[in-house]
Amino acid sequence: MRTAINNRCLALALMLCCALPTVALTVPAPPAVEMLTQRQPASPLIAVRLLFEVGSADDPAGKEGLACLTSAMIGQAATSERSFAELVEALYPMAAAIEVSCDREVTVISGSVHRDHLEAYTELLLEALLRPAFAGDDFERNRELATTYLTANLRSGSDELLGLEALQGAIFADHPYQHPPLGTVQGLAAIGLDDIQAFYRSHYVLRRLIVGLGGGFPESYPAHLETALRGLPEGKARVGEIPAPKPIEGRHFRLIEKETASVGIHLGFPLPLDRSAADYYPLMVANSFLGEHRTFHGRLMQQLRGVRGLNYGDYSYIEYYDSPPFTSNPTPNVPRRQQYFSVWVRPVVPKTAHFALRAALSEVDRLIDRGLTEEEFELTRDFLINYSKLWARSFETRLGFELDSRYYGMPSFIAEIERRLRALTVEEVNAAVRKYLSTDDYVAVLVTGDGDGLRQALVADEASPITYEAAVPEAIQKADREIEKRPIEATRVEVIPVSEMFEGGPKKPAAGGPS
Repeated sequence: MRTAINNRCLALALMLCCALPTVALTVPAPPAVEMLTQRQPASPLIAVRLLFEVGSADDPAGKEGLACLTSAMIGQAATSERSFAELVEALYPMAAAIEVSCDREVTVISGSVHRDHLEAYTELLLEALLRPAFAGDDFERNRELATTYLTANLRSGSDELLGLEALQGAIFADHPYQHPPLGTVQGLAAIGLDDIQAFYRSHYVLRRLIVGLGGGFPESYPAHLETALRGLPEGKARVGEIPAPKPIEGRHFRLIEKETASVGIHLGFPLPLDRSAADYYPLMVANSFLGEHRTFHGRLMQQLRGVRGLNYGDYSYIEYYDSPPFTSNPTPNVPRRQQYFSVWVRPVVPKTAHFALRAALSEVDRLIDRGLTEEEFELTRDFLINYSKLWARSFETRLGFELDSRYYGMPSFIAEIERRLRALTVEEVNAAVRKYLSTDDYVAVLVTGDGDGLRQALVADEASPITYEAAVPEAIQKADREIEKRPIEATRVEVIPVSEMFEGGPKKPAAGGPS
């Protein structure tokens, strides 16, 4: 009897189950890989750029250098299948490399290869990205290389790069941009392999990746690469805005004292715009007129080097300019959400440094007070429209600039330059100059062998006359008499031994104080 009842209950339960609607279990699809392609079927070369939205601005406090050291452990280290030496050996017959660049906002893993080796190269690239070994000997080697760069290359090897990094540290004080991308000496020392592995897992994710492909890749290649890259975790996208730098009030001088026969001058202040802003383009024209990098048509170059023979290079910039000693054109794939204006005057013999500083500031004053004439505007605008096309003359750099434009959320930068500049007026250029440029509030970094002597001269603010070994026109002498008396009115002048630069850790009080 009980068995019959149980059988009837079971039958009723089965009927009820069959009557219920079927619920399909769905698994969320992984996010699509953001991809930018510039296919040129006739090209035998293919460029691959993997841009990750992670940089030194993501370094945790006390472990400055973690982002770039992690990138080195991907591109300059062993994989789970082979040692770093074996990886280099495998790449050699392809005439290819896995290159890694790490800046404050992004890290780019890239390379270019002949189409005949694309499949083999891709496997090695993915092996390095998806299956890094995080070997202890690679870790020690890469950390030592980063530390040596800070203590030897920056402190001793290049006054220009030293001044550039010191200027950024001063403009972006107490900001994620303050320390160099490679970190600080103490920050690198505090990093362990477990930090590298954790940082890799949390930041090398699909939601922080933009892929760029250029050249003669097969039509099927993007889909193949996308499928392979899904080996990365989905992760989280970068959220939130990076903070604005603190406003600079007054004129602050940092004199970095080291053994050097010359003086390098860098000065600047934050700019609240980037390439995506409409005001960037009129300011771009004004800046080119003032001091386009490695050209002779800028006022700074003409007046300081051409007329007075003070030094080698005199330029100005409205955004970060990467590797200035080694490049003639802007480098792609160093985009930043916070930018700055700067003037570089280097190298100057010590006896003319005070005058050269005043001369550079006088040229900025002149631009603000007088602006550009219609003729100056037209010449500079036309020059920039044509010159900027040279910045992307290879398909690798074109791809890089397109990735930057995607990062900024704007149309193609090189094309945007011509479109914007064609529609500009001289009035708009001069208005942008008055809106954004000033010599009232700035930071200046001077690399010098006589910090105390230069500090005394800046604080005293007395005239700094210049003499020439050859005769100069009376018009130049007259202008010099005005420049040599231009007030500096320093708010603060401090002397910093070069041995303390990029050291990290608790801040030490600098020599000097309010002027």
